[in-house]
Amino acid sequence: MNIELKDLSAGPVYAQVREQIETQIRQKDVTTGETLPAPAALAQKLSVDKGEIQRAYFELERAGLVTKETGKDFLGQTKTTYRVA
Repeated sequence: MNIELKDLSAGPVYAQVREQIETQIRQKDVTTGETLPAPAALAQKLSVDKGEIQRAYFELERAGLVTKETGKDFLGQTKTTYRVA
């Protein structure tokens, strides 16, 4: 998955991320069941606030394009995974 931000005149960060992921899903560049990058990891890569990525994922989830799965990792810590629906 390739996500690149334009300048802020192209719109809010969350909207740019959402639009790029949505386009990649609709064009089948990412497949059903594929795991999206963790919000914290993607935020770090793009040098943005994690909340921007979480909002983008929330909107994609609300649109039925991704699913959110919460479970425990091997250390028993809560882990949230986002997958293409």
